[in-house]
Amino acid sequence: MKFVELRQSSAFVLIAMCCSTFTDTFIYGMIVPILPYLLVRNSIKSSESSIKIPSVREPKYVLTRTQFNDGRPFYLQPTTALVGLVSDRIQSRKYPLLFGYITIAISTSLFLFGNSPSLIVIARAFQGLSGAIVGVLSFALVADSTSPEKMGEFMAFLSSSFTWGMIMGPVLGGILFDHFGIYGSFAFPILLLFCDVVLRCSIIEPRTAPQHRDQAQDGHEEEPLISTHDSTRKILRLRHFVDVRFMMAIIVEITISSILSAFEATLPLFTMETYQWTSTKSGLLFLGISLPSLLSIPMAKYGRTWNRRRTVAIELILALFPLSALRLAEFTTLSRKILFVALVMCVGLFMTTSQAQIMAEVSDAVREIESKNGIDNRTRSGMGTGYAFCNVAIAIGQFLGPLVAGYARLQLGWGGMTLILGGISGSLGFLSLLINRPRTGVSVV
Repeated sequence: MKFVELRQSSAFVLIAMCCSTFTDTFIYGMIVPILPYLLVRNSIKSSESSIKIPSVREPKYVLTRTQFNDGRPFYLQPTTALVGLVSDRIQSRKYPLLFGYITIAISTSLFLFGNSPSLIVIARAFQGLSGAIVGVLSFALVADSTSPEKMGEFMAFLSSSFTWGMIMGPVLGGILFDHFGIYGSFAFPILLLFCDVVLRCSIIEPRTAPQHRDQAQDGHEEEPLISTHDSTRKILRLRHFVDVRFMMAIIVEITISSILSAFEATLPLFTMETYQWTSTKSGLLFLGISLPSLLSIPMAKYGRTWNRRRTVAIELILALFPLSALRLAEFTTLSRKILFVALVMCVGLFMTTSQAQIMAEVSDAVREIESKNGIDNRTRSGMGTGYAFCNVAIAIGQFLGPLVAGYARLQLGWGGMTLILGGISGSLGFLSLLINRPRTGVSVV
């Protein structure tokens, strides 16, 4: 294979975008164990910043979780929609994505050299902006370059890189900080960011590839000289996304993101209080959530054959059982600890594999919307806007999950909180089954 062909292949685009999403979420996650040091360095008092939650052995960790790790800054989410709209209306997604890398570099620099509380807040805001850009454009670019047959598999790879970046960030961030200090801990993400820039500049996008333009021109030469229905000039408007299939995918994404972020915020506190586990042991528990995500790749590969919408609905219903059973983990016997880890892994299996399927479902839904509205996806694409909605859904979930879980645990305890999460998952699963029920004579893909 020639180097030029490699640069415009869907596999190369996937590798580059997996690196991008991993870097973005890894840097975002690695700040979590480092923030206590930054808070002390910049004299941020816990009493001024934290909310009322149960105290544990490490109050600075509680402060970090509640104040800085309840999702990307929510007020930046309109930026996500703007990124999607703009990227769909320009020829290349290259420069917006490079701007996303610049925002990552700015936020990293502010964390390293910032000497005031306001600069830390600004740094976290830049991380939110980078997530809006990189998160949207990475998925949109992969969707643009991938055939429908491979869409589920490729989206599973991309979703796994997103998950692993978020999970490995806190784990490796704490290890790197303990051994190399604040400056040495950022050497690895800076190296990742440099690789991202090189890979992104090497990509030849499908919409800008020479043969793609030639094919598009040849196709349009066969059309009448005077056409009242020029699909090359049509673009999807926001109103076109008010579609049952698309909106259901967004609602499911909000739910999955809420449950995963609820665990991110409450699991460490629960294990510290109940089992007296250290921060390291609590952090390693997240591997129980992330490891099952590897199964999303073979599952998504056959998603179109199985009907991925029905598969996701069934997984959400099944997640009701391990979520509800987590109330049994409030005892400190060895058997209950083993049961606790097993149940967490089951929740991780259902949630992460469902999330990968939903990412592919968003792509299928957008292609269906394009077809309904006569959009030529060879020259125009609505993927940027579609995944902008998806990114907003993830942010809503990251905002609501810790909020709902935190207050539920305060009022109802650990068992009540897990029962509520299980009820939400199961109810949405049943609703999704009803809405996506195939009709007579209609093919459901």
